[in-house]
Amino acid sequence: MSYDCVVVGGGHNGLVAANYIAKAGLRVAVFERRGVLGGCCTTEELLPYAPGFKVNGGAIDHILIQRTPIIRDLGLERFGLKYVSLEPMFEVPFGDGRVLPFYSSLEKTVDEFARFSRRDAQNYMRLAREWLKQESLLEALMLDAPPKISELLGVRGIGRALFRSSMLSALPDAVSVDFNTMVRTIVISANQLLNEEFEDEHIKVGLSAIFSLIFSTMSPSLPSSGLMAIMHTMLYKTGLKRPLGGSGRLVEALAASLKSFGGEVYSGVEVRKILVEGGSVTGVELADGRRIEARIVVSNVDAQRTLTKLVEPGTVSDDLQRKLRSLRITSYGMTFHAALHTLPEMSLSNGGRIQSPASGKLIALDTLEGIEKAYHEANSTRTLSQKPLLAVNFPTTYDPSLAPMDKHVLYCWAQFVPDDSPMIWEKDYHAFREDAYRKIFERLTYYWPNLQDLIIDSTVETPADLEQRIWIPRGNTQHIDPTLEQMYYYRPIPELSHYRTPIRGLYLTGAGTHPGGGISGMPGYNAAKTILRDIRG
Repeated sequence: MSYDCVVVGGGHNGLVAANYIAKAGLRVAVFERRGVLGGCCTTEELLPYAPGFKVNGGAIDHILIQRTPIIRDLGLERFGLKYVSLEPMFEVPFGDGRVLPFYSSLEKTVDEFARFSRRDAQNYMRLAREWLKQESLLEALMLDAPPKISELLGVRGIGRALFRSSMLSALPDAVSVDFNTMVRTIVISANQLLNEEFEDEHIKVGLSAIFSLIFSTMSPSLPSSGLMAIMHTMLYKTGLKRPLGGSGRLVEALAASLKSFGGEVYSGVEVRKILVEGGSVTGVELADGRRIEARIVVSNVDAQRTLTKLVEPGTVSDDLQRKLRSLRITSYGMTFHAALHTLPEMSLSNGGRIQSPASGKLIALDTLEGIEKAYHEANSTRTLSQKPLLAVNFPTTYDPSLAPMDKHVLYCWAQFVPDDSPMIWEKDYHAFREDAYRKIFERLTYYWPNLQDLIIDSTVETPADLEQRIWIPRGNTQHIDPTLEQMYYYRPIPELSHYRTPIRGLYLTGAGTHPGGGISGMPGYNAAKTILRDIRG
């Protein structure tokens, strides 16, 4: 068998890249190790005692992809992809019974802020308007290979970068951005920024929860987490969208689209080795020993595994391998899934009420100090935080197709887990898993007291479980940490930041490449652009 291009891994970025390459007229095949396509973007039955209940095995929110041309370019609606918008997008409940909702309308969200602090509401409106302009610039830089910092100096440099990404519409915002303020926002911690700008603890905690649970998964006390203040304003452009049928519907549509362009998809077929001869890629070897010829190979697997395990030892330099082994890859969180007889009732103190059971519930703590303490506690005790931060969703409230009639599913992301997780998984895996389940369940039943009586089946997936199931290093959904030294031109390292590798014809894509994780398709889109440029000279 031979193709022009083989894609290793059927995650959504690999499928996006495959689509654009096949659309350009090349013969493309995708090989996925698992029997299910999608990587972190799947919808599958993971609860053995609850047949017919489908859960999102990784991501649930599809925010970034709404800011790309991918859905339109590939006509994914033709293959049944439909999105639903949630209002409010998120609600943050507090111990005093108050609830802070976030709407897709900035003005409506500001009105909610005013119930807590008029000063903070006015301040947030001012900051959000500036952050929206900054986000437009950063977003434009996401839709192409990242430029060097030196290439962005001056209006001309920015203009060239925006032209390459077909985002010249962002130039007016870029020109009016206060770059001194923007750079400071990017490099400081989110907590420092929030403490400087806001006085009400509810507002500070609500924003911190959005930053760390939705846009980053990293602690808001870490340097460069302030970047999420800028990025979260994208929600006011896209709203919160989720695909009907679960995250896996996006992948199913991408696979169908690829086949319409003549591409081929093989699931349950593992690539054991990427073949290289004379410094150029020649194809791949499958786990069953078959060899597939290809002049282009795109790896949707993380850079470390691709260049240290999938290619023969000695193929890439010791220096490059050393840099890859030095990447910061932290375990941040884990998942909790449950099949339910019916929807549990949320109980808040002092008669507090939520706006909608369908909106995402961000269960944080009552102070920024408490959130920071939870992060450090996880690392000092080497367990999940005693009171973990939770992003809780009941997808069946807006999509009953995910469960049998009148039944429900619960999806929960929990953090923080210890940074040194690999040591834990080797020695204390079962104890950690049981302890984490108990802590998550206790937090859930505090807000949904009747949950215990409604569970048909439930499970947790630790970072080790996620790594084993979908090959994301240390369970990190971003592949590598989204810290400033590992973003843009430095992602994953400068030598690999343009999706090319030292091996001719071998390219990278996926969450560990620019611009990072989340359901965006941008790494796949950008990798395909790079490949097609190289082919055309």
